[in-house]
Amino acid sequence: MRKLTTALLAAAAISGAAFAEGNTASSGFYLGANAGVANTNVKYSFYNANGLVGGNGYGASSYQQNFKSDSGKMAGIFGAFAGYGMVVGQGAYFGGEAYVGLDSSKVATYDDSASGSATGYFKSTVKRTNYYGLAARVGYMVTPSTLAYIRLAVEAGKWTAQVVPDSATITATQNTQTPAQQAASNQTFSKSKNALSFAPGLGLEAYITKNMFLRAEYSYLFGPKISGLDQNITGFPNGIANGNDMLHSYKITQHQFKIGVGYKF
Repeated sequence: MRKLTTALLAAAAISGAAFAEGNTASSGFYLGANAGVANTNVKYSFYNANGLVGGNGYGASSYQQNFKSDSGKMAGIFGAFAGYGMVVGQGAYFGGEAYVGLDSSKVATYDDSASGSATGYFKSTVKRTNYYGLAARVGYMVTPSTLAYIRLAVEAGKWTAQVVPDSATITATQNTQTPAQQAASNQTFSKSKNALSFAPGLGLEAYITKNMFLRAEYSYLFGPKISGLDQNITGFPNGIANGNDMLHSYKITQHQFKIGVGYKF
């Protein structure tokens, strides 16, 4: 037992000395770039407002149409980051980081354009082209050159929801709507939101030289909700959509996985 205790103490001492001498992830400023994939998920719904009331005893609510779906799609993301981190004691790590990126995410939440000649009235999409954020990072040096960390970030970037009517179908359909009503329904309807969103995550960094490191990181974005996008449907044929307006809503979340390379000064 005494020999085992002595061996363990010796191993601990050697490990501590190796950490002190070989700690490549020392405190300092750094910058880098990354690339990866984002899986964007959208909870989508639409319903018609101002439901028509018939003469058969039914109320307006009986004529309302309500649609819900969950949609998702993978897309590429590319970014850059810069920050400062410091190693405290025998391996605790604290830091802060700013980052920016390009996002090619575009999700089709509804699309009936492949329907028959008398149907197929609009396509709904959500997209984002760029993002930026600030993150606090807390971690631990699991080896002298390997950092495991969690990050707590706030992220922004303009999300745009669009409803694009199938103009040819609306115009060609035989109905009692006037040209002015059809023109009003043929335009593209859009709404954007650029709100701060919470984006926690975790990651791993490995130093391959004294100053160069590789990074693998996962984060989850609690994205914004875009509600009340108002689509004019007065030009739609009777019986296809009741009322004057179709209201669209979107609740966005996103999984991100990125691989990066950085340089510590």
